[in-house]
Order: sequence, then structure tokens, then C-alpha cells
Amino acid sequence: MAIHSSSGTCLSISAALPATFDAAGFGALTMTTVGELESVGEMVTRRNSGEFSNLCTGNTSVIKGNRQAMTISVVCALDEDDAGQVLMVASEASHDNYAFCVEESNGVKNFFIGTVMAIGKQFGGDTDAVKAPYDIGVQTIPGMTKPILVVPAP
Repeated sequence: MAIHSSSGTCLSISAALPATFDAAGFGALTMTTVGELESVGEMVTRRNSGEFSNLCTGNTSVIKGNRQAMTISVVCALDEDDAGQVLMVASEASHDNYAFCVEESNGVKNFFIGTVMAIGKQFGGDTDAVKAPYDIGVQTIPGMTKPILVVPAP
């Protein structure tokens, strides 16, 4: 696969959850695009780690543990009338999970279940748009082998 630009990447959200946690289930959802998207932070799977120090050799080994919880940070230009941003705010106010999709410029779709953990406003200088930062906490869902389902472009 060739390199591709982040330009053209979109974020969408649904208050409904898929019937199945696979490409067909997520694909059947009606998703709402989150408007005025400026950036999507890293989607990185990390593992807990421990260390063991061998007294005899003086070497230390790393022990790999479970996957850590994942938080994805996104930033938008604040648009309080945008349907996608309204859903982001609703997710933060709710204890329910929502479905999300980050679609890359090359058509790859990254589906996950989560909830918005943080919302706010970010101000800058006189020529800066007021921004809306959001942190999405990705949930571990039974039946999904990884927290994010990556669906290749058709």
C-alpha cells in the first residue's frame, strides 16, 4: 500500500450500535459526519509492560501484558449547530457507548465503539478559529479481537 495524505480523512459518529461487530454490522449503521474536523490524533495499541531483572546476568527483560485503554483526541473548529458535533457533546453527557468511524483518504475505514470523555473550547489569537477538542475513550467489546476494526478500501 502506498503512502497517503491525512487530507480527506473524516470522522463520523452514530448513537446506535451495530448488530454485529464486523464490517457488515458497522456498515449497516447510519453515521453522521463530524464537521469542521481539523485533526485526529494517534490510534495506537499499546501494551502494559513489566520488567524482570536477572541478578546473575545483570540484564533486564520486558514482560508484555494486556492491551491498554486507548484514547483518541480529535480537534474541530467549533460549530455548535453541526449535527456530528452535537452527537459528540451528547456522547460526553451520556454513559452509553456510541459507534465511530475514522475514514482515511484512501478509503480505509477504522471502526470502533467508544464514548466522548472530554469536550471543551480552545481559543487562540485574533485570526484563529475557536476550536472544540474532544477525547474519545475506545471501549473493549467482546467479540472484537482488537479495539479498532480496520476495513480495507473496496
